[in-house]
Formats: sequence, structure tokens, C-alpha cells
Amino acid sequence: MTVALQMSRAESATADRPTLEECYARHRAFVFHRCLRYGAGNVAFAEEVTQDVFVKLLEHLPRLRDTHDLGGWLNRVTANLAITRLRRERSLLGKLQALWVSTERADTDTAQQVVERKQTSGHVLEALRTLPPRERVIICMNVLDGASQREIARTLDLSEGYVSKLLQRSLQCLAAAGWEVDDVER
Repeated sequence: MTVALQMSRAESATADRPTLEECYARHRAFVFHRCLRYGAGNVAFAEEVTQDVFVKLLEHLPRLRDTHDLGGWLNRVTANLAITRLRRERSLLGKLQALWVSTERADTDTAQQVVERKQTSGHVLEALRTLPPRERVIICMNVLDGASQREIARTLDLSEGYVSKLLQRSLQCLAAAGWEVDDVER
């Protein structure tokens, strides 16, 4: 009787775990969006890192306890894989990347507004490309994703002090390039 009860609990726990397909359908857009930011708008980079994240998830899904673990795990793995890939592809970061305009905005914006936004986006991406990979991911997580330094530290498994130092360093680099970043939690 005890063995049957243990088996039914194991089956129940397995039934509660989402499949890879369910995880992909539910979290792909989130992971891709983060990768796109970390890659400074490089779609190919975002697609490759997104694929790597879900390959890693395939390996680790049986060990994740429940769906509450999944969000944090995906966030951490996405950031770490992005940093690794950025370091590896550092020589390619200087290449000009194609910028896109949201179809929602394109319908209401004048041609001049579209051109100005593309130029500004290009300058921002250039400034982001000057940052080392870890600093780029941290500034994106903080400024673009709204993550606190505590959340970033937990996600990347770093101390809050180190995250603060890297954030300050990246802000100084951006300021030296002529950019001011407002509303940054310090």
C-alpha cells in the first residue's frame, strides 16, 4: 500500500510539472524579449540565446520542483547565457544592426518622427555596445526591465554591492558617451 501511495504522489507531482512545449509556449516571448534587449536589438542573437535557454530547460525541467521555480530559473539562465554569448561574440558587436519600428507607432507617427526614433535608437544601441557584456545585461535589467539591484543580484548570483558597482560603472560609461539615464535604482 505504501508503494502504491508513493507512486501516486510521484505521478501527481509529474502531472503538475509543465511539459517543454507548454513552457515554450508560455515563456518564449518573455525570454526572446529579454535576449533582444541584452543583445542591443540583434534579432539573430536573441533567437540563438532563446534557443539555448530552452535547450538548457529541456535538460533541467525534470529537476525543477514546480512552476514557481521556472520563472526565476528562466530569468537567471537567460541573463547568464546572454553574458556568455556576448563575451564570445564581442568582435561582432560593432556591426550595425537593423532597427525596426512598431507597427502601432508607424501608423500614427510622421516620417520625421520615425526617422528621429531610428536615429536615437541607433545612438542608444551604439552606447550599449560599448559596455562590457555583464554591465550591458545589468543596465538592461535595471533600466529597461525595471529589475531592482536585489533582483539582479539574485538572478545573476552576484552580491548586491557588486551589482551596484557594475551599474555605476555602466552609468558612467553611458554618461561619458553623452547619455543620461534617469530613474535608476542605485
